Order: sequence, then structure tokens, then C-alpha cells
Amino acid sequence: MRTMHRFLATLTALLLGLGLVVATGPAASAEQVERQITINPSEPKPNKFVIKGKISPSTGKRVNAVIERKLCKQDKECGAKWSTWKKIRTSPKGRYSERILGPGKGYKRAYYRVATKENDKFFAAVSDEVFIYKIVF
Repeated sequence: MRTMHRFLATLTALLLGLGLVVATGPAASAEQVERQITINPSEPKPNKFVIKGKISPSTGKRVNAVIERKLCKQDKECGAKWSTWKKIRTSPKGRYSERILGPGKGYKRAYYRVATKENDKFFAAVSDEVFIYKIVF
């Protein structure tokens, strides 16, 4: 009886120990990290608009990102959907710079944001949105 009890206790301890090793091993190596995307709009010349920013943490390699845009006919936030406007690549340090366009004919605002897709190391991320508005006299 005593040997059976010792055998079961040893077997249970062994299985629990292996279960903990198996549960913590792959989870630690497969963790994803959140990215931070900054976006800074500027107008270096009249009617020339540029967004600059950084995607961090940088990995030392170029990052593929997408500039998304939505056009609104109203002065306030509209219900338009985001659409891919342009695909960009960052520098190895994670920096990007791209010229953007103002709202076209019939629109009052053009909203822009930068987004990345999810991969094995990083979650998907989206920057804040910036907009360009048309002043009508």
C-alpha cells in the first residue's frame, strides 16, 4: 500500500512538473509585442502636405506599413470607411516620411493614418489620425 502511494505521488509530481515545463516553454518564445506608431503632419510649402513619424520598437530592418485614407464631405467626422491609400516602407530605424494630398473636389476633409499588419513578433498597430481640411470662402 505504501509503495503504491509513493508511486502515485511520484508519478503525479513528475507529470505536473512536465506539464509546467511544456506550458511555459513555447508561450515565452511566442509572445508578441505591441508597436507604437507616431504621426506628425506638416506643411513645408503652401499646399504641400507631409506626414512623418516612427514605428517603434525598431528591429534594425525595414517595416512594411500602409497609409490609409478616408474622404469626408462634412466638416465633422463622417462614417466613411478607411481604405488603403499607399504602401510604404520605413527606414531601418523605423522612420517614414510621405507626401499626402488634400481633399479633392466635393470633399471638405481628408483623414490619414498609418497601420501595420500583425506578424509572429508584433501585434497589428494603428497610429492616431490626422486630417487636412479645405477652407471655402
